[in-house]
Amino acid sequence: MENGNLLASNVDYLKDALSVLDELKRAKGEREQLQDNLKELERDMEGEEKAARDEVELTVKKRKEEISASFDREIRKDQDRVRRVRLDREKAKDKSVAERIESETADLREENRKTLDEIHAVLKENHLPRLCNTKIYFGIFFPKGIIEYLIFMLAFIILNFALPFGIVFFMPEPAKKPITMLIVCFLCYFLFFLSYQLIVKKTKMEKWQAVYQVRALRDKIRANIRKIKVIRNLILKDKNEQGYNLEKFDTTIAELEAEVKRSMAEKQDALTAFEETTKYMLIEEINGRHQEKISLLQAKQEETNKDLKEADILVKDINKHITANYEAFLGKDYVTEKALQDMIVLMEEQGASTVAEALALYKAEH
Repeated sequence: MENGNLLASNVDYLKDALSVLDELKRAKGEREQLQDNLKELERDMEGEEKAARDEVELTVKKRKEEISASFDREIRKDQDRVRRVRLDREKAKDKSVAERIESETADLREENRKTLDEIHAVLKENHLPRLCNTKIYFGIFFPKGIIEYLIFMLAFIILNFALPFGIVFFMPEPAKKPITMLIVCFLCYFLFFLSYQLIVKKTKMEKWQAVYQVRALRDKIRANIRKIKVIRNLILKDKNEQGYNLEKFDTTIAELEAEVKRSMAEKQDALTAFEETTKYMLIEEINGRHQEKISLLQAKQEETNKDLKEADILVKDINKHITANYEAFLGKDYVTEKALQDMIVLMEEQGASTVAEALALYKAEH
């Protein structure tokens, strides 16, 4: 039938149009499926490429850290050995210094020991108590020098002020009266004066030669102690370590420090070689493993793109066919699945004899 008489066609014209719409629907469905497949392939490719990049980054980082860790363990071991040898060296030096101090002050310490024996002999010979060989005794009864005068002042304050006021402080409240305080102070002063005079009489006056001899001997000991401190300080400040037999420690330390430097240089060389060579070999190996799957996905992507282009062409051709053969005569709004099905019913069940009549009835009802 000619195109000019299509509206006079029978129901087969509408059925053909409905069939073409179904074909268009299937073609669009296949095209959408291909588009979804293409997006999924793109996601898979991006995921595989990212997996390759992540594996490269992780592997390179891990191998680099392993190289550093391996060298660092050996370097730390040598550094620990250096610290231990240095500690042993300090101990050996301290021991040698102590022995040197002991040796160079032996005469003075021996002289002090003999002088102390001489003091004890003088005290025993003159029947003097050991008190006469103390700082407190000479500070109170024979003060000489800042320290002994301080001892004298402290003893005077304690015995004449702190002691009486302390006694009054701990007395019951009823007894804390001015007269009581005066009595306590008087008694403390009296006892202090009496004791002071008694000790002076029994030692300073009756045995004055022996006391002065003890003073002279004590001064001799103090002078030797000052000399010992001077010698000790000079030895401690002496930077010359010859004679302490520390050469073996210095040799060991130098060897270990050289080993540490060699290990650090080897570590740097290993890291440089890794960055310049090994790193790229790893990257090539990892990318090679992932490239097989990426290539397969690319092939599928190309095939899907080809199928998608064909589906686009098919949809365009069907749309052109519908426009030229159906929409041009029925109108775009009436070339739909529902409209065509309703018009087929009008022709098959309600007596419309032509497409034109069916279209007119459908328009009247809608």
